[in-house]
Amino acid sequence: MPRTAVFAVTSCMILAACGGGPSETSSFAQLSGPWSAQFSCADGSALKVRYEPDHAVIRTSDGEGLILPAVEPGRYETNRNALLLRGTGAAWMVAGRVTDCTAA
Repeated sequence: MPRTAVFAVTSCMILAACGGGPSETSSFAQLSGPWSAQFSCADGSALKVRYEPDHAVIRTSDGEGLILPAVEPGRYETNRNALLLRGTGAAWMVAGRVTDCTAA
């Protein structure tokens, strides 16, 4: 194999190995609006939510961004957080603590 071909193949392999991970920009875009709903919660917190087919993107009032997978219709959760939709409101769970939220 000619030396330039070996160099070209090696260069392509190195570049391919460097890519593939999520970028800061895509993560930020995933965790930003447009928001589908906003909730005010009894504990004083507030939530902005964007519903996607298989997950919900949530931004809390303290700036935390979360992506919760859909478990069943109207229920999104991870091991630590859960959002359960109830009519026009929701129940928001963080580390086992539940607070009721109303549409804002």
